[in-house]
Amino acid sequence: MIIVSILIYAASFVGLYIVIFFLATFFENRRHLYRPLLQSNYPSVAFLVPCYNEEKTIAKTIKSLLSLNYPKEKLSILIIDDGSRDDSYQIARQLQKKNPIIQVYHKENGGKYTALNHGLEQTKAEFIATLDADSVVDSEVLKIMIPYFSDPNTKAVTSSIKIYQPKGLLRHVQNIEYILGIALRKVQSFLGSINVTPGPMTIFRREVFAEIGNYRLGHNTEDFEMALRMQKHNFQIENAINAYVYTVAPNRLGVLYRQRKRWYQGILRNGWDYRSLFGKKHGNLGLFVLPATLLGIIFLLVSSSYFLFRFVKMSLTSFSSWRAIGFDLSQIDPTWPSWFFVNSRALTIISVFSILLTLILLFITKRISSSSSKFNRGLILTALFYFPVYTACWFGAVYTVLFNRKTDWAKEKEKDLK
Repeated sequence: MIIVSILIYAASFVGLYIVIFFLATFFENRRHLYRPLLQSNYPSVAFLVPCYNEEKTIAKTIKSLLSLNYPKEKLSILIIDDGSRDDSYQIARQLQKKNPIIQVYHKENGGKYTALNHGLEQTKAEFIATLDADSVVDSEVLKIMIPYFSDPNTKAVTSSIKIYQPKGLLRHVQNIEYILGIALRKVQSFLGSINVTPGPMTIFRREVFAEIGNYRLGHNTEDFEMALRMQKHNFQIENAINAYVYTVAPNRLGVLYRQRKRWYQGILRNGWDYRSLFGKKHGNLGLFVLPATLLGIIFLLVSSSYFLFRFVKMSLTSFSSWRAIGFDLSQIDPTWPSWFFVNSRALTIISVFSILLTLILLFITKRISSSSSKFNRGLILTALFYFPVYTACWFGAVYTVLFNRKTDWAKEKEKDLK
């Protein structure tokens, strides 16, 4: 128990330091949050949209791309159907007949990374944009993101992801998470430490793939693997905080669990594959961001196990006490405890400060990103459900990695669609 307490206190201090550091970095660079919109010299951009069993969303995704405020002669949309078993391919083909900038390809199922690579072979565009088939883009994203490439050192630019129509308990919780993620990814870009190039969406210079190779399996998280590979080669990745892309979030607990377990095991396995990134050679990424991520995971697992143990112990003690008085409510003192009994330990104070500072960053990001009016409802739900739900996802991911469990993610997705 002494070792556990030391770990919890150490992690709490580190957590507070990280929150303060992120806030300080955000405010220090507040004048550099945006870039001017693109006004001329439009480069060619090809959107690669890998698709597997997305008949419910593919049409909406394509229509959002057709609505982009960008010269159509400079734009191409490549839909790569990865052996879908539903009507995704047929829906895309129907839209192709009406719009010449759409190209639709069909291949045997081989995984998302193979679909992306198939798309790369079909285009010579200057810039490659990736977009998941369950996401929709804001009409101005290209005019917002392309200007970042005026710096010749910039090799990729990531967008800011929001939840599409956040309705229901789980989506409200995810909405808060994604809003906070908008600020965190921008801070990572200021630190030169972005460690994921999200499917919805990222734009790359074409030469990136010529220099370091095409997409890899990446433990079924190719967007983590690609970002870490780019960081290994000291490629600069930027973030456009006001380039909004909307993704459809899981609305069932089982679907969310399987999604996050896949993401988190990908973080762990890709982190191990690219463990050489840890250390001063890779600057803030190796000295701060990756170690902070690792410490966060350890803290979450240790603290959740500790609090679960304490909860069970206190529950058993309370049950014994209640049984001793025959479950007689009349014997309970109704007097409200005085402030003398408020927990004033250092751990409590640190935790309160960390939560308050996180809320400040969250509200700032909410204002910047003009997020939904149901923000407060999501905040309450997040306070109640985020910790237990995401802790379970991390435990599932750690179990998968430690015992080298193999998962057929295509079958998992089919299960999610039922």
